[in-house]
Amino acid sequence: MMKVRDVMTRNVVTIAPDTPYQDVVETLVEREVSGLPVVDRIGALVGIVTEADLISKEAYGGNRSRALALLADVVSVRPHHWATKGLGSVAADVMTTDVVACAPEEDVQVVARRMLARGVKRMPVVDDGRLVGIVSRPDILKMFARDDAAIGTDVTKNLETDAD
Repeated sequence: MMKVRDVMTRNVVTIAPDTPYQDVVETLVEREVSGLPVVDRIGALVGIVTEADLISKEAYGGNRSRALALLADVVSVRPHHWATKGLGSVAADVMTTDVVACAPEEDVQVVARRMLARGVKRMPVVDDGRLVGIVSRPDILKMFARDDAAIGTDVTKNLETDAD
């Protein structure tokens, strides 16, 4: 079976928790990615900022105070977390902290199922608590965009590995 380490992107664009909102948006747009892992000083994953997290500012932001925003959302039965994120000014304010991550040694098939079940487009790859890569839907799809010779080589390699 193909492992996450075989398909993941290793050179991951990351941001720090104190990265200003505008810089986060600019990085996302300039790098043409839909999510950015947020890491601390030692490279530990602390969250992820996605396009959905960022558009909450347009949807729920504005000049209201945080207390007024939350009160308005309680009364209107809107999800509180989006309203709170809409008032954020740095990555830590808008990031998702309940991040679905995987390990480099996991099978791609298992990770793809987890991505589908959780409805995520990308999954940070963590080894020993530190971010080492990211696997996205396009990374997984690239497995199928290979010619027959490359697929044959992988099958042979996997069969030899299984025989050991």
